[in-house]
Amino acid sequence: MISAWCHGPASPLLPAAFEPVLMAYGRTHPPLLVAVVAVSASIGAEAFNYVGYGWLLQRRKLTRIREASAGVTRMFARRPFLACLLVASTPIPDWSARILGALARYPARRYLLAFAVGRLPLFWAFATVGQVLRVGPRLVVALVLGSVAVTYGSMAIGRMRRGKSLQAVYHVPGI
Repeated sequence: MISAWCHGPASPLLPAAFEPVLMAYGRTHPPLLVAVVAVSASIGAEAFNYVGYGWLLQRRKLTRIREASAGVTRMFARRPFLACLLVASTPIPDWSARILGALARYPARRYLLAFAVGRLPLFWAFATVGQVLRVGPRLVVALVLGSVAVTYGSMAIGRMRRGKSLQAVYHVPGI
């Protein structure tokens, strides 16, 4: 439960931070117990996020976002439970289903159930890997820092590339 913040509002800043923590807990606790506690904690954070996104996305200032994403939202609304289940059980970013679910006004209980069902086997697998490999604290820290470095490094490279492409388009000297 202490690491629930990894799946809360800080999750975009700490990508893939929760999984190494599950591995560490799997080393000292039964993997199924770790998975159940982790799902409970992540669903609590997910409920908070989902309600917050829903409130935010209904603001008048975000009308253009709702209009621009109407087609994708309709596609999501065809099979919302399956879409949420897929996102929850794969590395696809959670925010994608969270935003589309909120835009489609998908009921929070169903949304959270899909995430619980999708995450339970995934979290169990991470805890089991930790039990089998005996993942230690140093490896957990290395995995978290590596995840953050890869994420922010790729963002920096993307910004540099966009900067270079803008420089080539506008031919601005000295940039």
